[in-house]
Amino acid sequence: MDMISQLSDDLLIRILSRVPTKHVMATCCLSKRWLRLWSLVPKLDYADCSYRHSNENYATFTQFVYRSLMSNKAPVLETLDLNLGSKCQAIDVGNWIESAVVCHRVQAIIAIIRPSNERGTMISLPSSMYTCETLETLELYDCFRLDVPFSVRLPSLKTLKLVDVDYADNKVSSLTRLLSGCPNLDFLLVHHDNLDVALMVPPSLGKLIMYNNGRNQKGSGFVIDAPSLVWLYVRDDVLYDFHQIEHMPNLEVAHVEMTFAVRNHKFLKAFTCARSLTLCLSFLEVLSPCGMIFHNLVDLTLNTCAQGWWDLVTRMLQDSPKLRSLKLTDEHQLEFTSIETPESWKRPSSVPECFLHSFEIFEWKGYKGRRGDLDMATYVITNATRLKKSKFSSQPHDDSEGDRIHRDLNSLQAASPHLIVALLYE
Repeated sequence: MDMISQLSDDLLIRILSRVPTKHVMATCCLSKRWLRLWSLVPKLDYADCSYRHSNENYATFTQFVYRSLMSNKAPVLETLDLNLGSKCQAIDVGNWIESAVVCHRVQAIIAIIRPSNERGTMISLPSSMYTCETLETLELYDCFRLDVPFSVRLPSLKTLKLVDVDYADNKVSSLTRLLSGCPNLDFLLVHHDNLDVALMVPPSLGKLIMYNNGRNQKGSGFVIDAPSLVWLYVRDDVLYDFHQIEHMPNLEVAHVEMTFAVRNHKFLKAFTCARSLTLCLSFLEVLSPCGMIFHNLVDLTLNTCAQGWWDLVTRMLQDSPKLRSLKLTDEHQLEFTSIETPESWKRPSSVPECFLHSFEIFEWKGYKGRRGDLDMATYVITNATRLKKSKFSSQPHDDSEGDRIHRDLNSLQAASPHLIVALLYE
């Protein structure tokens, strides 16, 4: 203890910031110095997992949170972290967040409210939170209902994560109002099960992640307007009447999974500036040339589970003059029925420019030997003059399928000295 006591206050506070709040509070009984130090710790985290067994225990936990929040004298509260179960009371959670906002100049709020088997009481945020000038990070999970006012001012907010939260009125208009008050937002994550998507984000936004759980359902429209995005991840399983993503000239990396039919291939135009693309898209119409060139595209991953993927391969090879790497994968083989390729795969009209100058890596994970698969693989391997690495892996269901795939891969090995083959039997 003497050695620790010789450390400076600043160093001790930094050490205490890495310790759970309930243990930090226990140090106050050591001496008057520790009593003062624990009240200056700028990070508070509360988890009720040890108190959920009885109402009496939970009352003790609630009192502990109130007492430690009221005692905190840090100039700025860097983080308020709440990880709570279904026993928490909405009024208490609202009070704790309001205290952090109004009294402690909070910079980050991370709140997870885990529901019971069925969603119980939804928790509303205090109105003061929507005008908190110090808040830089806001993460809300599960049992929250956002009643977004018409005037939102969060000038410091850079990170916003909304996972399975509810909205007091229309989701699209609520989210639009919220984002309009975040002029410096850089990272947005939205996870929901809504059937309509319309995101008009601030120009500052550089990274966007979107999940939509409304699988096998129909929605009217999917719209994203995010002109400054650098990084995009979208996974959406709703069948929409239309898709629209505005052009993103700064985009570098995009991962897009829409397995229930994109109605128009012009949807791809938004991604023409990307350097790295991962696509799992089902198209309702056959892809046709329309002058889209992916000038910057270097790394491309395509999923072979979706309708029309074989046409997408042809199109992307033709329209990506700097392509270095193509990876075909069957990530969703346990979730979706794989679609057969046509008996005669439609090759590019001429040898793609990338095959002559830049194409070096070809990988196929989950090769199934379906109609046209061998033709496609043979074309790539024999025409890519700068190919340095080709790797195929397969997981046949039985010996008969394994023998057929093995014959395919043997013929490919004869054509390429760089080919690596891996057969994994279930």
